[in-house]
Amino acid sequence: MDSDDDSPQLGSSPVERAALAEAGVALDELLSSLGLQLDPDADLAGVPSAGWRVLRQWDGAVFVGAPDPARDGMWFAGQGYPSTPERGLHLHDEPLPLRPSPAERRAGLVMRWPSITTDDDTATDFAVDIVNTGTERWMPNGDSFQTMGTFTRAIDEGYGFGYMLSGAPAAVPLEPGEYTRVGVTLSGEVWHDLEPGTVWLHAHSPGLGLHPEPLRIDLTRERVELGRARTPRRDPRRGRAATRRMLTERIAAARTARAARPALMAIAGVVAEGRSDAEIIERLAELLGCSTDDASRIYHSPLHQLGPDEHGRMGAEIAQHEATLADLERDMR
Repeated sequence: MDSDDDSPQLGSSPVERAALAEAGVALDELLSSLGLQLDPDADLAGVPSAGWRVLRQWDGAVFVGAPDPARDGMWFAGQGYPSTPERGLHLHDEPLPLRPSPAERRAGLVMRWPSITTDDDTATDFAVDIVNTGTERWMPNGDSFQTMGTFTRAIDEGYGFGYMLSGAPAAVPLEPGEYTRVGVTLSGEVWHDLEPGTVWLHAHSPGLGLHPEPLRIDLTRERVELGRARTPRRDPRRGRAATRRMLTERIAAARTARAARPALMAIAGVVAEGRSDAEIIERLAELLGCSTDDASRIYHSPLHQLGPDEHGRMGAEIAQHEATLADLERDMR
């Protein structure tokens, strides 16, 4: 079995390479073999009845899929928990794109610390360069250059961090020899956990698996105090409330974009005939039966967000956001 780094992905989920080549079975047969029932709310419009197979199993969960007969490279997918069959098999609303592994997608890219980071002994914000060292143009495949960072006391000390891939800035194409500089996102209160002395800064791009060598930093008392002054401690209740608002807004935006796709031609007509932004937003709200806020989101969104690939990805994004929001709600009780 390949590691996650070497495994192909459906959307952002790693899958077993060998399973993709299997013939698959009928959906009813697969469900019976797993001891699962289909989610009663599942929309089966366009979902293939055959070609289903287990693509990955982990921690009591199973990820299944079948190729979309209408579009090459797209797969219908679902997730269930045979250990708790009452939860049923949840199908993603839209097909997901089959993508090469992170190792394949980042081929030619390296991450380097720029001199502006290594030379400034007062910096509390950091950046890295992502460089195309290959001989061909590097093109993103639904990727982001989002980069997370954390400090350790020893160079080989283990570390981890939480992150969300959704909403991260999209990666950009790079010609051979070109680079782009990206900020390293640190935990909001990291400086309050640091004391003067030697630390190692680790940076990691979770989507592509890119990381530079750890950067040694000698922290003075003045630098630690400066970092603490720039990132004051937050009330955790306010932080959770802000996260809830952000997740709720992202879910609303994704649902609005998905609901608008079937009406693209009518939307284009409204925009073409409108005499002002306000009039267009009002007419879009009437057309789509939504609020003016949702209509404004559609009007001001990039056109690619209403495209077929983004439309499919948003189904998985909504499910992820809803799960995170449910966990957050439980923590706030």
